[in-house]
Amino acid sequence: MTRIGLDAKKMLTCPTGIGNYSRGTLDMLQACADNRYILFSPGKGQEGDTLLTHPRPGVEYVCPRSKWRPLREWWRLRGMVKEIRKHKVELYHGLNNELPFGIRKAGCKSVVTIHDLIFLRFPETYGRLSRLILKIKTRYACRHADRIIAASEQTRRDIMDFYHIPAERISVVYQGCAPIFHHRLQDEVVRAIRKRYGLPERYVLSVGTFERRKNHKGILKAVSLLPEDIHLALVSKPTAYQHELEEYARRLGISPRVRFLNHVPTSDLPALYQGCAAFVYLSFFEGFGIPVLEAMASGAPVVAASGSCLEEVGGKGAWYCPPSDPEAAAGCIRHILEHPEEASERVKAGYRHIERFSEDRIREELLSVYDQALHSRT
Repeated sequence: MTRIGLDAKKMLTCPTGIGNYSRGTLDMLQACADNRYILFSPGKGQEGDTLLTHPRPGVEYVCPRSKWRPLREWWRLRGMVKEIRKHKVELYHGLNNELPFGIRKAGCKSVVTIHDLIFLRFPETYGRLSRLILKIKTRYACRHADRIIAASEQTRRDIMDFYHIPAERISVVYQGCAPIFHHRLQDEVVRAIRKRYGLPERYVLSVGTFERRKNHKGILKAVSLLPEDIHLALVSKPTAYQHELEEYARRLGISPRVRFLNHVPTSDLPALYQGCAAFVYLSFFEGFGIPVLEAMASGAPVVAASGSCLEEVGGKGAWYCPPSDPEAAAGCIRHILEHPEEASERVKAGYRHIERFSEDRIREELLSVYDQALHSRT
């Protein structure tokens, strides 16, 4: 039995993004009954309460005794090393670009997942302090981990370019999406959820945090070039940038056709994907792009940006265009609307492509990385 430590901060506090990745990783690993998993987190959140009130076999939870936030953060940065040693962890996996400082003193092997290096490629999208912290933590993790997991080939190349890490220390292990996106809903369920959000029969969907890098203005511009009966649903948690997007939609004269949907529960997303005429993701740069995978699993025709990793995710199951060319994006959407048979064939190609992201395959590759780390020479 191998004792494996996991960074559980996002697992226990973040309902989306890295939180989903972290919980999904734990779910996959638990299929390996021979191992024991120890979750390390500086605090407990809503998701954490769920994990704690529904104990999982073979899983322990470790957090600092102090409730004072500065001490908890120190514990996460350095104090966790003693706990890792105390709990006889044989391998520790940092799930979000970081490892505790002094990890080699913990007496275990280590793996870190690097999702992206966007803070280096697009530093203007981060605050100065956040960027500095990410630089320090990510550089340390890449230099001290026994093995590095990159979320995509694009991220792997970035790690090699920015940190000069040799290729043999980096493995690409793709992410998957939640099983709910693979299940087809009944038409009446899709219609009911569509009406709940005030959406017409024909709408374009995009899911992603409202920030400049995601290029929502490009999507708004593309939709402004489409027939007036085509609406747009933008799903994101609310951010300050949303106000600028709302103003941009007004200037384009399409405000009545645009719905900004905040606080959409994950349980409603499959219906929104399945009900849309097309899913559009025009981000200037991504480390992976889970919404593209979710859309393909849901059977939505996908238009994605070229130039980063989205072509890895979408394969032959999507249309691609430069993120800076809204006219090309509008052309792709129009083609989907006007050629439903071709769109259907592309969706089928997407179903075949996403077999690459199956849970069984990801688990096998993840455990292979663990085995390489455990048998590596320090």
